[in-house]
Amino acid sequence: MHRALVVYNPVSRNAPSWIRLQDAAHSMAAEGWDVSVTATQAQGHGIELARAAAAEGVEVVFSCGGDGTINEVLNGIAGSTTALGVLRGGMGDVFGKEAGIPKAPEKGLRVLVDGARHRIDLGRANERYFLLMAGVGFDAEVVKAVPSRPKRLLGSTSYALWAVAKLPRYRARPVDLTVEGDRISANAYWLLLGNTRSYGGILNITGAALADDGLLDAYLFEVRGPIDVAATAARLVIGKHGSRDNVTFSRVRELEVTTPGLAVQLDGEYCGETPVRFTIEPLALEVLLPRGKADQLFGRPAVT
Repeated sequence: MHRALVVYNPVSRNAPSWIRLQDAAHSMAAEGWDVSVTATQAQGHGIELARAAAAEGVEVVFSCGGDGTINEVLNGIAGSTTALGVLRGGMGDVFGKEAGIPKAPEKGLRVLVDGARHRIDLGRANERYFLLMAGVGFDAEVVKAVPSRPKRLLGSTSYALWAVAKLPRYRARPVDLTVEGDRISANAYWLLLGNTRSYGGILNITGAALADDGLLDAYLFEVRGPIDVAATAARLVIGKHGSRDNVTFSRVRELEVTTPGLAVQLDGEYCGETPVRFTIEPLALEVLLPRGKADQLFGRPAVT
């Protein structure tokens, strides 16, 4: 009998009920899979549960929650032979949407028998891994500012509301960076590094990113005043942000922000402040996804 674990975040918005998840797990026994479900009890608990499962030889650990729960699970299993699986839930549910994962947990668990296994890169911010993207500056300040109650009530809309409120008041800062060994100074409003393409499940800011090319797609947004802010925001919406002279794009293996005090977010969760060193860990994790649904994210064929 093969073994899998579902790490379930019971407070995650839009996650399936405990009973439905248990029923879905039990249904996999007929397919030769012993699937257990364990609920997280506090922030960071998902890392511990996933790490313990990997140490015990569990073949697949599913995250069932939002993108933050995915981040915890992958930080527990990165570097092991255990694969990551994803069940839909959470507020933004960015990776679930982007990877074409079915909403129903019964269908989501079917990847155990008919899914495709891919090797995927992981970004790293100091010692913390991320799957989707990292942000420094404006978006991280928004993530930090949104209270938990509006997030539970309004979901992703809460981030949009707080972003609109903060947009005219947030100011760019002089920032020192080291990009692939070269030192750069910039009047930075926002730095975004994408490993995948979807941002917030709405925009494809890093729309050409591949999750297995050993690189992070980095956009540095510099602004000189309100007009720059408005023009750049409008071009983000229509996907033309790369054409402005205040936006710098590069593909990097290593980027360091040495200026202290700027907010940092990883996979949509606030993760402290700079200084921070971003690197890429090529093909660091095996991920189990619905066959044919996420092929746009990969330049290499599935492992199986």
